Amino acid sequence: MGAKRIGILAAALTAAAMLASPTQAAEKATLLLNWFQLPDHSPFYLARKRGYFEEEGIDLEIIRGHGSGDTAKKIDLGEAEFGISDAPTVLTAISKGADLMIIGIHYDKAANNIFFFKDSGITKVSDLAGRKIAAPPGDSHRFLWPSLAKVNNVDPDSVTMVNIKPEGKQAIVAGGQVDGAFDLYTSFPIWEKVLGEGKVGNLLFADHGVALYGHAYLVNKKLVAEKPELIRGFMKAMARGWSDALNEREAAIDALMDSVPGVDRDAYLATLDLVLDLSVTERSREYGQAWILPELMQNTIDITKEGGNMEKDLTAAEVFTNDFNAQIKPGS
Repeated sequence: MGAKRIGILAAALTAAAMLASPTQAAEKATLLLNWFQLPDHSPFYLARKRGYFEEEGIDLEIIRGHGSGDTAKKIDLGEAEFGISDAPTVLTAISKGADLMIIGIHYDKAANNIFFFKDSGITKVSDLAGRKIAAPPGDSHRFLWPSLAKVNNVDPDSVTMVNIKPEGKQAIVAGGQVDGAFDLYTSFPIWEKVLGEGKVGNLLFADHGVALYGHAYLVNKKLVAEKPELIRGFMKAMARGWSDALNEREAAIDALMDSVPGVDRDAYLATLDLVLDLSVTERSREYGQAWILPELMQNTIDITKEGGNMEKDLTAAEVFTNDFNAQIKPGS
C-alpha cells in the first residue's frame, strides 16, 4: 500500500474515531442522599448501572447523607447538584432564606413514622406524651413532629428527644434506653429483624392526620438558572430507574449492592415492596414519576407551617416546579 493511500486511510480512521466518540465528556454531578443507602435509593443505582445517566450526559456520583436537614443545607451551599430531603424540611429551609427548589417527589406518600415495641402501650399519638423518643439531630421527623403533635392535641414539648446516629435507632429501642424512635415506615423489615418478628409497633404519620408529600428531589435555584438541561437529564434517568425497579426489584437491589457492601439482600428486597407502595401511586401512574400536584404541595406547606418552624408564609408556586419532569409513567 502506497504512502498516500496509508495517509488517506489513517485520516479516515481518525475521522471515524472522532465521530464515534462523544463530542464532550459527561458532566460530573453529585446526588446527595438523605441518609445512608437504603432500598428507596436502589432505582438510582439501577439507572446508573444501566447507563441511563450516561445517556443524558451525566457522570453521577451518589453519596450518603446525614439527615434531611443536613442535605438541604449542603444543597443550599452548592456542595452537591441534587439532593433528597424530606419536603417539610426543605420548606422550612426555604422559609428561612435557603435558595432551594423542589423539582420532583421521591415519596408521593410520606413515610414518616415512629417505631416501638408493640407491648409498650403506645397505640395512638397521645400515648407518646412523657416518653423518650430517639431521632438523629438532622432527622426530618424533628421538623414534622410539632405538626403531628398539634393535629392530635399533644404538647410537642411533652416528648423528650434523644440524639442518636441513624445506624443506632433500632439498638437504642431494643436496649430499652428510649421508648421509640422516629424512622421511615419502609424500615419495618429491619426493625423486625432487631426487635423480633411480630414485636414491632408503629404509627404512620399519614394515618394520624398528617397527609403530605414525603421526600423530594431538590436543587439550588442557581442550578435551575444555569444548567436546566442537567436537571432535565437527571429527572429522565431517575424516572427510568424507578420504572425498571417496579418490574425488576431484584435487579434494583443487586445494583445497589454492587456499590454498597454489607447490605442484607432479603431485608432490602422486602423493604423495596413498601417503598414502591409509597413512591408509585395512582398520582404517579397518571402524571408520571415524581410529578407534583400544586394542591398537595400547598397542603404540605400548610401542615409544615402548623408545626411552628417556618419563618414566613410560602405558596406552592414559590417552592416547586414540574418543568423538568420527563412524565415517564412507572412500568411503561
